[in-house]
Formats: sequence, structure tokens, C-alpha cells
Amino acid sequence: MESLYGGFDLAQLRSEDTWHAIAPSLHVCDSAFWQSQQALQLDDTTLDTLAQLTTREGYFQTDPVDWQLPVYDMANLIHALRQLRIPPVFGFVYDEFWLMYVKMQPVLARILGDDYVTLPNVWAWHIDPAANEHGWRPHRDRGRASIFEDGRPKILNVWLPLTDATPINGCMYLVPADRDPTYNTAEEMNMQYQLNDIRALPAAASSMLAWNQAVLHWGSHAAPRIATPRISIGAEFQRRDVAPFSEPFLEPGTQPTFAARLWMIAEQFKRYRHHHPDDAGLAFLADNLVPGSAS
Repeated sequence: MESLYGGFDLAQLRSEDTWHAIAPSLHVCDSAFWQSQQALQLDDTTLDTLAQLTTREGYFQTDPVDWQLPVYDMANLIHALRQLRIPPVFGFVYDEFWLMYVKMQPVLARILGDDYVTLPNVWAWHIDPAANEHGWRPHRDRGRASIFEDGRPKILNVWLPLTDATPINGCMYLVPADRDPTYNTAEEMNMQYQLNDIRALPAAASSMLAWNQAVLHWGSHAAPRIATPRISIGAEFQRRDVAPFSEPFLEPGTQPTFAARLWMIAEQFKRYRHHHPDDAGLAFLADNLVPGSAS
């Protein structure tokens, strides 16, 4: 199978100048810009509701929020990367992609505790209806080991749409925890849910979605009758007072260096190889993006 990717050589991918040229309106390791950003302003009632939903149903979803970031430009950047045959996860070279999660500190702290940590796990999706594409197939991530007996999460996936996600262009679907008979049980891989308990999660650009890693979820198959891609990003966070799910931890709010960003991107190609088993381009980047990383 021919790789979707491979449009740039390694020297270009490793150069900050390349990324400034691709998206001059975005920022790469700009300390002043990073420090000028403010967290989302959400009231206690909203924060409590999101935490309660995450425990009871295994996920939460919000209306669009005011990120004070150029979400439209970020989506255009991901689309441009696709046209250049560069994997979308390279969006995390730019400060803006990290800052969306930094701004979520009040939400993440309410759900995971004030001393939560960021995991070195990120991804980005460009689901193209014209190419008959789809998100990842139905799966639980780490399963019941990732939640407490009462349903509180030890680790949280946060999924942010940069364009509108609809049932036609591949929005997320899941089975809510309180509708899933084998959720948080030893039989969690024995799927016994009812089809009418599946919940579609159409989401407007700039909204927030998050779910724990025991919830069964997937990205749907886009319909080729529309042209608008579904563009989204994801990251993971966990409580500090439980065993690490991935290492090394990142301190929330800390600006990753350019070298650290490239290392994390390379690690994602290794981590998610099973979702793209036939893509030789991603396999090559997994082994060669960071000098000395070839296996």
C-alpha cells in the first residue's frame, strides 16, 4: 500500500524554519506568546457537571468555547499538511495545539485532581470523505484498569474538533458507561450493549469532548457525498497519584522544546502503528524522524 505521506525529507522535518514557512501565522516555541495565554473561564457549576458526567457516563461534551486561539488557521494547517503528504500529528510542532490543552487546566484539574500530569501521547486526524476514510474502529483503550471502581477516571482522553464533526464526515460514537453492561467488568471485551444505546457525538468546531479509557468508542466512516474533512486532535492526561500509564510525564503548562515535540511525534508513530499497519511512510518516520532512533 502506498503511503499517504512522505512529502518532506527528514532534514526539512527537523528544521524549525520549515514549520515557520508552512504556517507563518502560527507559533513554534514562542515563549512570549505562550506566556500571554489565559485558561478557560468556566464556573464551578459547569466544572462539577463535567466531572459528574465523566464519572457516570464515562465522557463529557460541551458546546464551542472561546479558545482565544486561531482554530480556523489550525484546521487549515492540518489540511495543508495533508496536501504536503506530512502526517497531521506534526501540528503539535506548533504552540497553539499544545495551548488548547493548557487552557483546559480548570476542567482537567476538577476531573483528575489539581496535580494531574500530561502524558506524552498526542494525535491528529484528517478524515477525508472524498477518500472514503474513517476514524479508528471500535475499541476500548486501557479498559477497566484505567478507572476506579466508582467510575472516576485515572486517565482521560481529550478530543478537540477543529472543524465540525458530523455523522456524515466521521464524528465520534461511543457506548455511554451507564448503557454498557460489561463496562468496568472482567467481561469488558464481551460486547453486550444494545444498538439503540450507541450515542453519536456530532461536535461543532471549538467544542470539547473527553472520555475515559474504558469507554467503547470509535470514529465513524465518512460519506463521500460531502467534501468537508473532519479535522481533530487528541491528547491524554492522568492523575499523578496512580501508576504511570506512559512516561515521561509532562508538567501541565510547561512549554515543550522543539526537540521534545519531534521526539513525541516519532513516539506516536510507533504507538499507533497498529492503526496504520500497511503505511510504510509512517513506519519510516517512526524509526528515523529523531536521529539515532532507528530500530
